[in-house]
Amino acid sequence: MLEEFKKYFWIAKAISRLALSTQKEVVVRFLTAKKKYLPDGKTKAHVDDILKCALCPNMCRFDCPVLQAAKSETYAPAGRARIAYLLEMGRVSSQDAVDLMYACAACSACQQWCPFDFSVDDLLIGVRRDLVDRNLAPEMLMGIRDQIVNSHTIYQNSRTSLGLEPREADILYVAGCTVLNKERVIAQTTMKILEKVGIAVTTLPEEWCCGAPLNLLGFENDFKEFAARNADIIEKSGCKKMICSCPECVYTFKDVYAEAGFPVKADVMHTSEYFLELIEQGKIQLKELNKDLVYHDPCVLARKLHIIEQPRRVLEAIPGVSVREPPLTREHTRCCGIGGLLAMTNPELSVTLLRARDSELCELADTVVTACPACKIAFKRTRNSESRDLSEIVFESMNQ
Repeated sequence: MLEEFKKYFWIAKAISRLALSTQKEVVVRFLTAKKKYLPDGKTKAHVDDILKCALCPNMCRFDCPVLQAAKSETYAPAGRARIAYLLEMGRVSSQDAVDLMYACAACSACQQWCPFDFSVDDLLIGVRRDLVDRNLAPEMLMGIRDQIVNSHTIYQNSRTSLGLEPREADILYVAGCTVLNKERVIAQTTMKILEKVGIAVTTLPEEWCCGAPLNLLGFENDFKEFAARNADIIEKSGCKKMICSCPECVYTFKDVYAEAGFPVKADVMHTSEYFLELIEQGKIQLKELNKDLVYHDPCVLARKLHIIEQPRRVLEAIPGVSVREPPLTREHTRCCGIGGLLAMTNPELSVTLLRARDSELCELADTVVTACPACKIAFKRTRNSESRDLSEIVFESMNQ
């Protein structure tokens, strides 16, 4: 309290020099400001943080890929925060304003510049929860929610299992929805790598989605049901360590579950971390592989999980491999366009982001390597370059 008093003492001195009537007006406005500028009712969004973002000088606008694709200030981080604030205050209610709350790649590029350390995609989650509670969520997103809740995965007519018999093991491999349904080769190479070095690994008889899409879209209650179920089944598996190919799964299991009150009682790791651990222990032996590669940092892996050096050290451990860096790399990476479900909510913006990033990578090497199944899928769609997952490169080197 004393420190706070010292911090603002200069204000008191300045006010003391004013006329008594002005002093009274200043004090009243200071004490009632929050009531005036914040909603009367309880919200799930942190409206005071949204207001700070909305009034910020907005340096993050220069690094926001969505703004660069849309070419409209409305899509700037602060632009979206301003509309979010007006929605929360009940001053706008148009469908365009609601739809804007989902025009985000959830890449956290804005956070790199933010003086408050805000990530606008995190701020928008609370806004989306309020929209869900007010029955204002877009109909298309309700369809995505129903698909996940009914089928336990985001993909239609899809699989939720690798089809392997569970067994007792300290290591649990969770592939994730995208690997199971779109990039099973990532699961196959990962399992073969572990099998080749004698690591006993088990899988779940049925993998439910980690719930990240439900959380991102604001379906809080559904997300918590998935989190509770998954945390329980992971604990019952008896695993000590859980590895995932998908960065979003790692972040959700490791951080978001804990914040929601459902901590996973296992060491959650991304496969790049685990591969490096095995290489340093001498368990993975890598042979020469003459390849020129460019490595793309997945946004969630680099910015939310801070896993930056591990994938590079894995690649650098392979004799003959030359790893090149794009201009925007590490924590300054650029979104592939699929992040934040942008490919579903705003497909045209998603394609623009993808083409911009792919053109940067293709100038450096014919093969793009990443450590995220969604990023791999994105780059495959451009047909400009070969797209590989880190596990595929490691497996190829082991079998030379």
